[in-house]
Amino acid sequence: MRFYSLLLISALLCSAALLTGCSDDPDTKEPTSSAATIAEVPESNAVKFFNAILIENDLTKAKKLAVPSLARVLDSYSTGKAAGRTLFNMRFDKLEITVEDTNKNVREFYTDKAEVMLIFTGEYDGGKRVDMRMVKLVNQKGKWLISEIKTDPFARTGV
Repeated sequence: MRFYSLLLISALLCSAALLTGCSDDPDTKEPTSSAATIAEVPESNAVKFFNAILIENDLTKAKKLAVPSLARVLDSYSTGKAAGRTLFNMRFDKLEITVEDTNKNVREFYTDKAEVMLIFTGEYDGGKRVDMRMVKLVNQKGKWLISEIKTDPFARTGV
């Protein structure tokens, strides 16, 4: 898991370095449009959303990444930890969030909807926990916002 996340980060950094080196004017400080679109991808916003709730305990930051209806639901919780525990049934002492992309379909550039599978690997009360969530996002005014979170499709109860 850690290898894939390091590989993804390395690939993003290399592509960002290549894109900034392609500028005609070396004194230009503006980011190119390609570099801006790399930062605004559904996968990164999905990770930022759960990072704000489960790690940073910051509901205000999470609400900025959610559609208004989900932001209103988050308003009913006092802390990110409470929302994670009650709303998503997720508790972690230590947590690493990765994007599952092994069987990923190529996303159309002109679509306004995306689905991202996130893998949550961490510890709780000394035991290892692994959860998965399918996150549905919509593109509103050029910004990817979380619209729905599906439960772990592989979770088993009573085991």
